[in-house]
Parts: sequence; structure tokens; C-alpha cells
Amino acid sequence: MKQPSPAYKTRVEILVEKGIEELLPEELYALSNSGIWIEEKGSNVLIKCYPENIKMFLDTLNQLKIPVVGVDMVKEELQDYAELTRKYFRPIKIEDVTIVAPWNKRQQDRQYIIIEPGMAFGTGRHESTKLMLKLMRLIDMKGKRVLDMGCGSGILSLYARLLGARKIMAVDNDTDTILSARKNLSFNQAYNIELACTDLQNIRGIYDIALANLDITTFSNYSEKISSLVAKDGHLIISGILGRDKKRVIPVFRPFVPVQITHKNSWKGIVFKQH
Repeated sequence: MKQPSPAYKTRVEILVEKGIEELLPEELYALSNSGIWIEEKGSNVLIKCYPENIKMFLDTLNQLKIPVVGVDMVKEELQDYAELTRKYFRPIKIEDVTIVAPWNKRQQDRQYIIIEPGMAFGTGRHESTKLMLKLMRLIDMKGKRVLDMGCGSGILSLYARLLGARKIMAVDNDTDTILSARKNLSFNQAYNIELACTDLQNIRGIYDIALANLDITTFSNYSEKISSLVAKDGHLIISGILGRDKKRVIPVFRPFVPVQITHKNSWKGIVFKQH
């Protein structure tokens, strides 16, 4: 009996200097359907990607002007990508917490968030996620009601829990993302976080603190709705906006005013408070 031919897919390998792997924008993660793996290669870092549309991926890489040492394409026999994730995922230290995978070793004297690396956005590598955690740490969340809009992996909700939030609502409009977030909540034994799969305009309630790591288009289209979910004297923390969009996003949230603005590379994070 003739054995079936092995299936293949194309892997794009991007060689960069150490540190550049922490700056990968969300666009590349979105285009690499089977995930992104990072491997140290001497004094550099090798980023392995599996995009469905190779040309679109390479065009985007070029447009983003990410400094690369080299780019190569490799034909690879299909394999267990979950196992690859286990091999290449590295813990990420952000502020006072370390993001780890379920299989990573943990020490008793450190604070952790357990995230299963996968398709849901939010393992902590992206600048906008780091900005959100940095700004969240500046706000007193003890006993507060927190809303996480576009929760992705659930990382912001889990950090709000560590910061002492009393009740947390995490919302996303993608079913697979919610399923991924639910697994992460279970890993962290986070029982005070409620998940909902719905569109932003359907969210109800009033919250002391609202978290939104989204994009300028969503902020422009739904600023009134987002603002209506924040209690008087509450805080709205946003990121996912490029520096060039800061002047556009601040006016759309009036009468909220920015009380804290920070940046990481080309990304901005802002804390708003109702004036």
C-alpha cells in the first residue's frame, strides 16, 4: 500500500538582533496563523513564523520597517505546533509580574500570570500589553469593579485580579478567544473574573476602571459607548495606539482628560479620568 506523501508548509525565518523580538507588532502575529516562535541564535534571535499568505506577510514586514539581519523561507514538514510552542516559549518579566506558560517552572517568591501561548492576543510580548500593565499598576484597584474590553488571552484581567480588583468582567467578540481566556483563568484559579462573548456595543454596567487595548478605529467609532461604561471619578486605561494617533484619540474621549501618558517605542498608553 502506497504511503501518503507528507504535508508541508512554508516557514518564514527572521533573524534579528536580541531585543527586537520584544517589539513585534500585532500585525505580524495576526498574519502568522500557526503562531510565532522565538529561538536564540548566537548573538541574535531567530523568529519563526508560519503565515498563510507569504507575500502579504513579507510585504507587511517590509512596510513595518523592522530592522532585520536576514529573512529566509524554509519548506517544513507539518508537525505538532503545540509541541513547538512548549519548546520555544520563554517567560516574560513585565513590571512586578512574570508571564509564564503552564509548563514553565515557578518559584514561590515571585508573582506569576499563567498564559497558554496560542492564537489569542496577549502573551505580554507586545508593547501595548506592556504599557497597559505599567499604567494599571499606577491605579488603586483594590476592591474595584474592572471591565476588560477586547480581553484576548485574559492577561489584563488576570493582572487586575493580582492588583486586588473585586469584580472583573472580561469581554471579547471572538468565540475561540473566549475559550482560550477561559483556560487561562482556570490555570490561574481566577474565580472572580466573568467572561462574556459579545460585541462592544452590547456591554452593560458601570465600572470603576475600564481597560481597552484596542485600536484607533475602534476608539473613534465607540468612544461614547466606552465612556458610558466608566463610573464618575473612574479611570479609563487605553493602549493599542501609535504615537501619530495620540492627537486623534484624546479629543474623542472628552469630557475625560488624560492624567497619565506613557510610551514604548512607537506605541502610546493613556490613563483618562472624567473631568
